[in-house]
Amino acid sequence: MNLRIIIGCLILGVITEGLAYRQKLWVFDPPWLRLVSIAVVYGLLFGWLSTAVADYPPLLRFAAGALAGVLYEAANLFLLHLFSFPNQRLLFLRGPIALALGAGIPWGIAPLLTPVFRVS
Repeated sequence: MNLRIIIGCLILGVITEGLAYRQKLWVFDPPWLRLVSIAVVYGLLFGWLSTAVADYPPLLRFAAGALAGVLYEAANLFLLHLFSFPNQRLLFLRGPIALALGAGIPWGIAPLLTPVFRVS
C-alpha cells in the first residue's frame, strides 16, 4: 500500500465524516465508531483499493470504488448496523436499496482522487 494514498484517504475520511456529523447525515452508535470507520474503511480498505487501482483508467477506478462502496453500505444497512441514516433517508434517498446505492456509488470518488497523493 502507498502511504501517501492512505493518508489521502484518511484526509478524505476526516472531511467527509466531519461534514456528515455536522449535518447529521448519518449517526454512529456508539459515536466512537466514526473514528474506527475513518481508520479502517477510509484508511485501510479504500487506501488499499486506491493503491491497487491507481494505474487503472479513471472509469475502472471509479467503478471499483463504487462497487466496494455499495457492498459496504449494503453490509452496514442489512447486517452490521454500525451507523444509521435518520428516518431511513439521506437527502432525497429513502429506503435501504436507495441508500445502499446512493451512499455507495460516491465511494468511487476515493480511488479517483487519492492517486494524486502518490509519488512515482
